[in-house]
Amino acid sequence: MGIGLAHMDFTPLFYGVVMFLGLWSMWHKITHGQVLGFTVEVSVFALVFMLHGGTMAGGFAAMVCALLGGSILPRTIRRNK
Repeated sequence: MGIGLAHMDFTPLFYGVVMFLGLWSMWHKITHGQVLGFTVEVSVFALVFMLHGGTMAGGFAAMVCALLGGSILPRTIRRNK
């Protein structure tokens, strides 16, 4: 009876958590006036998602890349000005 539970796949759960973080990050940026960070995050997500062919793995890669890009690139751009 408990044998089937040993083969649970946590990938959708992890995918959902990363998706929530991405949506929360974009919501936070747009509501706090961080237009550059929001634009970078949406642009990076769209570019990486298209490059990976729109698959679930591509969407996951795009979300992680957008989170990193949206948090790092605006700070780097502001520091260089």
